[in-house]
Amino acid sequence: TKTTGPVVTNYKYYVKGEWIRIEEISARGEVQGIMLVDTRDKTVTAISPERKLYMDVPNMRLPKDVETSVQKTSEMRDMAGYKCEKWVVKSAKEDRLLTYWVAADEFNFFVPLLETLNRKDEQAVFFLAIKDNKGVFPMLGIEQKNDGAEVSRLEVKKVTKGAQKTTLFEIPAGYNKFERN
Repeated sequence: TKTTGPVVTNYKYYVKGEWIRIEEISARGEVQGIMLVDTRDKTVTAISPERKLYMDVPNMRLPKDVETSVQKTSEMRDMAGYKCEKWVVKSAKEDRLLTYWVAADEFNFFVPLLETLNRKDEQAVFFLAIKDNKGVFPMLGIEQKNDGAEVSRLEVKKVTKGAQKTTLFEIPAGYNKFERN
């Protein structure tokens, strides 16, 4: 669940090897949009179930370098069925303080996912700035200004392990490619 001010968005992630499917779920519980991410080929495909369209998402943003200080604490908390360790990342220049509660498990997909998506939001940029961030997943990420005002929050509600069907990571039959001319 992502909370940015009054806006709350729910997502569901499916992972199978280097493939990740991210579904955006509406307030009514319906799938609004889908992103298929292939971290090996570094490609992202956006799918609109409503319009039965798909399109390639170009990656044209240059990576952003941030000056940060990282503190990995020994503070622990149970979240979503995992023992999580508190990591704090600060940047005076960016006026940001990010607190991550990370769980270690088979989360090797997460850093390649962030690299492939190449998002500019601080939650992603700051996480990528952490050394030794492989194999962990933030069960809770809180972005604040240095004065303590909360900017955004990403929180995992539930993790379920199980086999994923390959078809989840394919463009559905009958969908047309949306081309920008």
